[in-house]
Amino acid sequence: MKILVAYAGKSGGSREMCRLLASLLPSHEVVLSDLTEAPVSPLGFEYIVFGGAVRMGKLHRAARNYIKEHGSTLEKIPHTLFLCCAFADQFENYAQMLFSEALLESAQDVVYFGGELNPAKQRGLDKILVRMMRSSIRSSEDDDAMLPGLLPEHVRMLADRLRQL
Repeated sequence: MKILVAYAGKSGGSREMCRLLASLLPSHEVVLSDLTEAPVSPLGFEYIVFGGAVRMGKLHRAARNYIKEHGSTLEKIPHTLFLCCAFADQFENYAQMLFSEALLESAQDVVYFGGELNPAKQRGLDKILVRMMRSSIRSSEDDDAMLPGLLPEHVRMLADRLRQL
């Protein structure tokens, strides 16, 4: 099966999870498309995995532009949507807010790939904000509070489903 994995992000988490997904589908023809560099048209693919990073409640601009340009095509091709965001409790809200109703309804799956708050992958003001968020989580009164992380196990589950198509 010919699969397009199209993603956009700023600090590398989406790229990492999409590369993992491609590596788990060796019997498929998988094309990775970093939307911040050279977006690939969804035409000609049998399946699309599309998504990216959420920052400050917004999907990366390159992903938003891709939806504007190719959203109606994506709705017609079997697809899975994904998000990388540091706050798992906001995943469903973000999905509803960032993807159109038509894109969500036509999706086979909407998957959470996790997210991380890694100041080493940030610059400038973003680095300061990430440090503050990490500090806030660590000093939380909730003894079970943990720093968020990427979820390769969710990528593996998606790969299992795609291998069965």
